[in-house]
Amino acid sequence: METNLYRYKGCGLDNVYLQNGYTVSTLQSGDEVVSIEDIEGLHCAIASVIVDSASALDAKTFKFLRKELDMSQRQVAQMLDVDEQTVSLWERARTPLPQHADLLLRALVKEKMSGNAELRKLIQLFNSLDREARAMEAKIAFEKDDGHWIQRAA
Repeated sequence: METNLYRYKGCGLDNVYLQNGYTVSTLQSGDEVVSIEDIEGLHCAIASVIVDSASALDAKTFKFLRKELDMSQRQVAQMLDVDEQTVSLWERARTPLPQHADLLLRALVKEKMSGNAELRKLIQLFNSLDREARAMEAKIAFEKDDGHWIQRAA
């Protein structure tokens, strides 16, 4: 890397460098403080490059994108129909990130950038329908009415 580039660690990624758009100030204590212009725009640009990359998401990029979506691990877990702990394990690189999780997170980021929220709504609808179907499969109640067994209304 060129020496005039600033390594930006604030996003949680190891490979982000800034050529400009930042200032370095020195406090009276001698400590340096870095101020970055339009940090939201920078994070949007980083997310765009990640989403359009052909490389599979790793733990850090998955976590970065999740945070850019302003989603908790629990929310991502619900969308993917996995345990919250599973998302935590992916983000700590303890278990491999499955391709469907990679693709879904990329699609959600693309959707957010376009200002469209239909995919998220559709996923939530499918998940709620799936939960209802599983609940129906798990418990079917019957009652005897006029000498005949019939399914009891929920």
